[in-house]
Amino acid sequence: MKVFYVILAVALLAFTRVASAQSVTGEWDALMSTPGGARPSKIVFKQDGEKLTGTVKREAGDVALQGSVKGTAVQFTYTVDYNGNALVLSIAATLSGNSMKGTVSFGGQAEDEWSATRATAKGNDAHGTSAPVATPSHQ
Repeated sequence: MKVFYVILAVALLAFTRVASAQSVTGEWDALMSTPGGARPSKIVFKQDGEKLTGTVKREAGDVALQGSVKGTAVQFTYTVDYNGNALVLSIAATLSGNSMKGTVSFGGQAEDEWSATRATAKGNDAHGTSAPVATPSHQ
């Protein structure tokens, strides 16, 4: 009987971890504070287990990202060209539903605020459901 309770406890723990895992896969609207002002970007994440890949879409061009998701901890890096030099940006954020907040490190030389919210599809309301479409009535 004792073995049964141990197996049940392990199964419940595993289920709780799976049920509480959140996926970041999809498009996100990000905002990064920099010494030069706020910089918006669109991020497309692809999550495979704890592995995170994707693309940061910026005015200056798209760049690849790589990182990880462990529980609610999201970490990723990408490299940009800054005045002819490669600059690694490292983001560490905490995921909470459809938003995440954290910090961005600029090559280990400076740090500032970073945040993102899950993008909603055009034509959808804030809850991700399609708005009703009016159709003309024929009388």
